[in-house]
Amino acid sequence: MNGAMVFQMWIILLLATLSKVGKAQVANAKVLRGNSRRDDLYHKDENITVTPVGGVIFSPNYPKAYPRNLRLSWKLLAPPGNLIHLQFDEQFHLEEPANGKCSYDFVEVEEKSQTNTIKWGRWCGQKAPSSLTSKSSMLRIIFNSDDYFVAKPGFKIYYSLLGDANWEAVTELMSDMGANEMPATEVPQTLEDLDRTIATFDTIEQLLQSLSPDTWRQDLDNIYTQTYIYYRSKSYHLASRQNKVDLNRLHDDVKRYSCTPRNYSVNLREELKTTNAVFFPRCLLVKRCGGNCGCGTNNWNTGCTCQPSKTTTKLHEVLKYAPETTPYKHQQRQRVRWVIDEIFLSHHEMCECACPLQPPR
Repeated sequence: MNGAMVFQMWIILLLATLSKVGKAQVANAKVLRGNSRRDDLYHKDENITVTPVGGVIFSPNYPKAYPRNLRLSWKLLAPPGNLIHLQFDEQFHLEEPANGKCSYDFVEVEEKSQTNTIKWGRWCGQKAPSSLTSKSSMLRIIFNSDDYFVAKPGFKIYYSLLGDANWEAVTELMSDMGANEMPATEVPQTLEDLDRTIATFDTIEQLLQSLSPDTWRQDLDNIYTQTYIYYRSKSYHLASRQNKVDLNRLHDDVKRYSCTPRNYSVNLREELKTTNAVFFPRCLLVKRCGGNCGCGTNNWNTGCTCQPSKTTTKLHEVLKYAPETTPYKHQQRQRVRWVIDEIFLSHHEMCECACPLQPPR
């Protein structure tokens, strides 16, 4: 066998080895996609009592991109004799499926008892059901995100009660689960419950749709024409709908301007921590973050603080007086020394609410 043939055989063996190594790396990459860095997975399980006013569940940071490494679940419990209705928002977008399967980021709905489990489905990408209704008084919603790609806006699901359930089915479910496992819940009817529910909605349309799915459009029109209130507002007398009060705009204004940069007057001696000088003017206006964190939203009154997310330093020219001690005929004497001085003050350009209950980013 000559040298050329040996060299050709060596090349063939080398290519075959590289091919095997490449396939092994691809296989390992697929394994790592689902298993790497899962030690920092954020778990949270929440039980929710479904009331007549309903509510909403959404991905963290909605409508912005949701965080990585999440495993969240919501267990919805309805009073016995009621079913649970879920309505998916049209703006649904998670990480796209892989090979036609939702393996990485997904929303899953299941209905489970001791003897039976109904998997309503698992959804990702931009495909989700418009709505579904449970067969019992208990549902579980699961949201999973892995440690790779994320998407926005995520998901938002409205939940509400449906009465007049099939009592034979409920009785059968009770016998399957056992009396001790049925949720012994009462339907809260307090204004505090309704107030907390309102905080989860962004528009008046979404609120009314959750409270009364069948008549919400009529209810929305009746807001401006209802006659059972003690007075009729100016909006009632306006002929065109576009001239009437925009409740959604009022709600957006509160959220937009609750935590914003605004003018504050600061004392220069205190701001600069200077005790050996005085200034004219004594105070200057600076931009500093102020206001509460979204009054009327879920973050209201939950320990959130308004903090700067972007700051800048600006130059100001002021008149400064610093006493100067000089020797004069063997005596210490002070003389007036006024100068134009340059000082730098910190201004807040952008603000955000920092909340201790937010999941890791």
